[in-house]
Amino acid sequence: MNRRLALLLLASACSKAATDKPAPAEKSGPAEPAKPPAPAAKPQIKDLAVKDMLAKGSACKLGGDGTLPLDCPEYKAIHEYAFQHQGSEEAAETCAAFLADPDQVKRLLAAQCLYGFNSVTQTKVFAWGLDAVETETVPAVQKEIAWGIMKGEAVTAKQEDRVIADIKKLSANPQTATAASNLLDSLFPSYLIGSGPKPPPAAQQLALDALRLDDSPMQYTVLNVALTHLDDKPAVCAALDAAITPTAKTWWMAAEGIVTMKEACVALLPKTIDIALARAATDNPRLEVLEDFDHAFEIEPPTRATIAKALRAAKAKVPSEYRDDLEKLAKQYSAPRVKKT
Repeated sequence: MNRRLALLLLASACSKAATDKPAPAEKSGPAEPAKPPAPAAKPQIKDLAVKDMLAKGSACKLGGDGTLPLDCPEYKAIHEYAFQHQGSEEAAETCAAFLADPDQVKRLLAAQCLYGFNSVTQTKVFAWGLDAVETETVPAVQKEIAWGIMKGEAVTAKQEDRVIADIKKLSANPQTATAASNLLDSLFPSYLIGSGPKPPPAAQQLALDALRLDDSPMQYTVLNVALTHLDDKPAVCAALDAAITPTAKTWWMAAEGIVTMKEACVALLPKTIDIALARAATDNPRLEVLEDFDHAFEIEPPTRATIAKALRAAKAKVPSEYRDDLEKLAKQYSAPRVKKT
């Protein structure tokens, strides 16, 4: 047997031996849980222009509420710089680095800086912003930091579970409830064109619960930002129904939620119209609710006539500055509906 043939036979035997090995046994038992993302390294100072502006800004004096006055020159300058460099990760990371600065003024300026960046750039530094929110001990600063990263996408940054936990903790304290509402924005990103990542079920439930929190920062955010992102329309309508009561401070905001939801919550109209007419005869009539209802929904002529009559009757009970508005709205309801385009 020549050498080449012997080598071929040996290679064939080795290959067969390898294929004859029994396959490894499949593992049994529950799958291992996915590991959370590794903690990000601390942000570094990479943009010297940002560093210089933040250093100069430390001369600004804090206002009585612990925030920066609008006439602080660096307050406007740092925001404009970030806005003009929206895609600069170096500038954003430098701002994030100052969120841990011992100087409260610099931390506030850094939060203002972050707000100037677009959603894509905020998302890239989002985890660092959360680090700062979680470690900040001054509520006024904590609120501003959360505001500074509110346009970031928590889901894209894979921080949604962490954000939800932070919101639950912060919303329980009136001093930090606004910070919680700012973070809620990051779970429900909105754009003029297209849409952001789908809010996870836990975030949607958080929003549904917040709809029932009368006159709270969380409720404001849901009504203004999150409402159309919620999948369970009957649950949304039920939450709006609970929020629209004669004694609720923000009944009118929840009523505007019906307009946002359109036909999905149209069954709430009769009850809400009754409440709106009762409030029309007070010193805070919130006439915009009935005005928007007229543009958004087909209200039957008999109901329109009832509304017009009630509005005119309310004129004798309200402060004089509202009487012309009541008459104008009464005339609107006395005429056929004009659909708003």
